[in-house]
Amino acid sequence: MLLKLVEYHWAESIEDALLLLARLDTRTVPLAGGTYLLGLQDDSIQAVVALRDLELAYFSEDTRYLHIGAMTTLQNMADEPLLKEFATGLLAHTALMSSSSRLIRNCATLGGTVAAGNSAQADLLTALVALEAEAVVRSGSKTQVNLSGGTAERPGLALAGVIYKGKQERRLPCGTCSVERRPNELILEVVVPRPAASCGTSFTRIGRTPTDVALLNAVAVVEIEDGVYRRVRLAMGGVNMEPVRLRGVERQLEGQAAAQFQASERLQAVIRTGMNDFRPPDDVRASGGYRRVSGPSLVYRVLEEATNVSLWRGMVSSGKSV
Repeated sequence: MLLKLVEYHWAESIEDALLLLARLDTRTVPLAGGTYLLGLQDDSIQAVVALRDLELAYFSEDTRYLHIGAMTTLQNMADEPLLKEFATGLLAHTALMSSSSRLIRNCATLGGTVAAGNSAQADLLTALVALEAEAVVRSGSKTQVNLSGGTAERPGLALAGVIYKGKQERRLPCGTCSVERRPNELILEVVVPRPAASCGTSFTRIGRTPTDVALLNAVAVVEIEDGVYRRVRLAMGGVNMEPVRLRGVERQLEGQAAAQFQASERLQAVIRTGMNDFRPPDDVRASGGYRRVSGPSLVYRVLEEATNVSLWRGMVSSGKSV
């Protein structure tokens, strides 16, 4: 609990929230769903800014990106028809699997999940890394100036206590946003690049029980054109573990004919070689050795499924008979 909390602000605009977060004399943090923040034992937090009235819960899309507002809850993501179609439903599925409790999913937000990083223990974060999603963050500032009225030779208008409000936006990868985001920056939305029509995705996880947090999870995003791997993205994550890209496996597959990896032995060899530098951490739930041994089988499973989905979607989009 936040036992040293002395201020609670209900922001009515993004600019007001940014001005409060920019204060140096009082440590102020944003309050979204509260599922992570209220469980912290952090006595240094003195003030919170509630974001519920900022109209940051939305879905929109353009020719290049899918935009999801930071205050969108995980339950809304799981229920959204647009997400059930986007990237073969990967975001909707991982949002649902991120918590077994509907009560938590109705409170937990996308922005809060990205801001908490691996502390959120959300499968959704691994999917965002595999999809190369970015968080749009904005910082605000204020400058107070006092201008005198000038002189007889050079008269001027006297202005006292004028406040100039400024803002600056930038994009951060969702996988590293929790460590790169500055305390005065607010996550506004998450932008996800639109995959190709032939995109195939897959997600799997290991947990002690079906409703427990994932000891290890894996996500594959595959785009095959003319029988060739044009784009392969693989990510692994889990509880108390920062999601990581398996770039070694990705490099070995991209540009290669998918048919030559139909034999499971060859694909397994590629995965083993590409995961030589995979070094997951230890914690009280699972050892790093267990995760290293289990990882290749999870990657093989999601890669095989995503490949099959991409091949099928490619045939459907081209009008070929299946």
